[in-house]
Amino acid sequence: MTAGILGNCLVLYIFKFKYKQCNHRYFIICLAACDLTGSLIGIPFLIADMILTYFFDTTVCKISRYFNHLLGFCSAFIIMIIAIERYLKICKTNGKQMSYNMARRWCYFSIIFGIFVSLPIAFLYGKTDIHILTVLKCHYQEKYKDTFFPLMYQVFLVLWFIVAMITVCATYTHIVCTIRAHNAAQNIICQYTRVNNSLVSSEDVASRSSHLALTRTVISNRKSNSAIKAYRLAKMLFIVAALFFCSYIPYFGVTLVNITKPNVMRSLSPVEMAVIPLCLRSYLINYFANPIVYGFLDGKFRAECQNLLNRVIIRR
Repeated sequence: MTAGILGNCLVLYIFKFKYKQCNHRYFIICLAACDLTGSLIGIPFLIADMILTYFFDTTVCKISRYFNHLLGFCSAFIIMIIAIERYLKICKTNGKQMSYNMARRWCYFSIIFGIFVSLPIAFLYGKTDIHILTVLKCHYQEKYKDTFFPLMYQVFLVLWFIVAMITVCATYTHIVCTIRAHNAAQNIICQYTRVNNSLVSSEDVASRSSHLALTRTVISNRKSNSAIKAYRLAKMLFIVAALFFCSYIPYFGVTLVNITKPNVMRSLSPVEMAVIPLCLRSYLINYFANPIVYGFLDGKFRAECQNLLNRVIIRR
């Protein structure tokens, strides 16, 4: 929880005030806002649920589960939009691009989308029976256990998860292929230029304009640097997406088994019973993982963190 709060506060501050206005900056800020909200609200509720398992208030249970699903939907939607925006930026350079205002509207829409698709949680979760006692365990309510509603909603969640994951994987695969094709074309051009230069006479070489050669070199370097930055940014955002989807796989696996084959869950060994709660909360990794990824793969973010730390130490 502490790592999520501190890390996402750093992301919000640095990307808000130290980066130029652009689409990926705004997307990262929105993701950090979701993760910070999860660290401030989602994790404390889950801790209370673990400590007060059988005394958890029904209303608090509903709010806790609702917020966790809402933040998950918002993050997944934003990650999918990031992949599409990167695809347009790198693979469709001559086509219509996503504007900054459009990126903002998509982020707003992700919140609205998350609010509506998470609403069933407010009705499905609540009081449930444990053996012969009726206690306030935060799970699907007893009246819905034998209905198709929990399974239907979980199937919807899994299908949405699969669609989002396939979309992201397909777009980043296309991005990688485009970048590799671009690099291969650049290498061919360089080799062709070297061959032509070797065939030019000394008189022709002497007559060339040094200013024109310098200009071409500068333009070539700028294009090369731009391609490298685009590749590094795409790589960083892909890792963020991969961590997000991987963190939800244990959760969906255990949840589906619990709904479709509840007898299996009752016959688990003590070790397996200890692992199950970790799987059900595996998605909490998202709340603190992204700042770590930015720290390793974004040189500017790492430098700004170092500068901020130095200023804090100097003031002390």
